Amino acid sequence: MPTVNEVAAYGQQLPPIYRDIMSAFPAIEPRRKAGYGLAFQTLTMHFINTGRRWIFGDVQEACRRLAESGFIEIRDGIFAHPTELGEQLITALTGAQPASIEDIPLLPVHTW
Repeated sequence: MPTVNEVAAYGQQLPPIYRDIMSAFPAIEPRRKAGYGLAFQTLTMHFINTGRRWIFGDVQEACRRLAESGFIEIRDGIFAHPTELGEQLITALTGAQPASIEDIPLLPVHTW
């Protein structure tokens, strides 16, 4: 596994579409857990809503290339899930760490 500094240096070399995709994970779901996946369509809508020019085909192809390089895993042909290496890259690009605990409280026990 590369060092934090190696991943950070690599992240600075990435073309914008790859930086945008990897940075979108915490932007779309700030409290996400490690490996939490996003659909290509969700990524595309995020880019449209934030004024970026990436369309569905761009996202799909860039995700395929990220998967080939070990940064994400594509599941069911439409979901991009960051790998451990991908999580390191997301942190290097954004400073965001995945959530480690669930903050949603349990429901109280009902009495009926």
